[in-house]
Amino acid sequence: MRPGRVFVVLVLLGLTVRIWFVATPSATALTFHSGGSDAPAYVLLAKNLVSHRGFSYAGQPSAFRPPGYPVLISGAMIISPQHWVLLVRWMQFFFGLATVAVCSLAALRLFHLESAKATCIAGVFLPTLIFPTAQILTECLAAMLTAMFLLFLIQQDETADRASALGLGVTAGLASLVRFNAAALPLLAGWSIIKSNGKIFRVVRVLTALLVPVLIVAPWVVRNQIMFHGRVLFSTMDGAVAVQGVVTPEGRTQAKDGEKLLHTMGWTISQLETNSPERLSLPSEADLNSNALKIVPGLWKALGWRSPLLLGKKVADFWLSWDQVADTKSFPLSQRLIRFGGVACYWVVLGLAIVGWFGLRKARPSLASVLLIYAAGYTLLHLPLTMNTRLRIPLLEPLLVILAGAGWTSLMNWRTARRVLVPVEVRTA
Repeated sequence: MRPGRVFVVLVLLGLTVRIWFVATPSATALTFHSGGSDAPAYVLLAKNLVSHRGFSYAGQPSAFRPPGYPVLISGAMIISPQHWVLLVRWMQFFFGLATVAVCSLAALRLFHLESAKATCIAGVFLPTLIFPTAQILTECLAAMLTAMFLLFLIQQDETADRASALGLGVTAGLASLVRFNAAALPLLAGWSIIKSNGKIFRVVRVLTALLVPVLIVAPWVVRNQIMFHGRVLFSTMDGAVAVQGVVTPEGRTQAKDGEKLLHTMGWTISQLETNSPERLSLPSEADLNSNALKIVPGLWKALGWRSPLLLGKKVADFWLSWDQVADTKSFPLSQRLIRFGGVACYWVVLGLAIVGWFGLRKARPSLASVLLIYAAGYTLLHLPLTMNTRLRIPLLEPLLVILAGAGWTSLMNWRTARRVLVPVEVRTA
């Protein structure tokens, strides 16, 4: 079969797998092959928005979750009150396809058509990009915005134009409303513009990349300042995830994790994210966040010499998906095997991405260094916090898929060249 036809067949097969994954779950199931995770919290926020209770739990203002995804769900609830779960799933199906398409365009700009095709295949089949499509969770939307941000980053490195600077600002701002940790993206955008070759309008481009996100998140910041009387700027999540970063560093809802957090903080996240009267027994999120942050230094001090071991485990969870291998004991064996298979596929893509990055460093060293800073920066940012596969997916999967396409073609070219260079024994009569 011709390579072009093989590519089409593989893409169609990948689309079939994705369609099956979205269409198979029950019409009311919030997750699929998952323990539930944060989905109920996002859904409850959306229901409270639709019921005109505001962004709150039990009437108490909340800034524990970013507002973007609950707003999306509430829109789906208004459009289709009976089938909103299906609507969100199919929206995420198209978000997933858009992510693959944008990554392929980025690979085409960076490398060539064959690399773009390899990136497309990797993106269509990568389990960590398929799995979120059936979950009522933020990963699909956030991954698409990250892919768009990276495409604009590449364009900015090439053309140093104001349009891509605006694109960087808009995507970074929107991503910050979907995932709080995306708030670091404008800093990377500003740094990449400063390093770019184009000197004309550099200040304008830097200001665009930095100020547009501020304008996008400004309503959320103003709302928090009003609701929490000036005590909360962007989020009330950092205290809890900082405590989890020591006590339950993989951030997974495993047996006895709730007991550990209750013993350490005096409350659990499930007690916070509820409309039950139980929520009224807790103080405001501003107080909870402040108190949690105060105990974090003591937790790290108590670890002592075990701190490096914990940090190593967290990096392994983040970069190698070790949490999906070792921290899923509460799941049935069948689900554990499925997750391990997904991790193995991810390891292949990670290896190809590393090869692709070294190829990029030879051709465009400045951009390669920016992307390395991006990956390293987000790793360092999460070291004090929880680190797991879910946190990595929207931030790094698009980058790995883009680079993996080049890694694949590099290996194929090396294999072909090696085959040509192998001496052939000449037999004489």
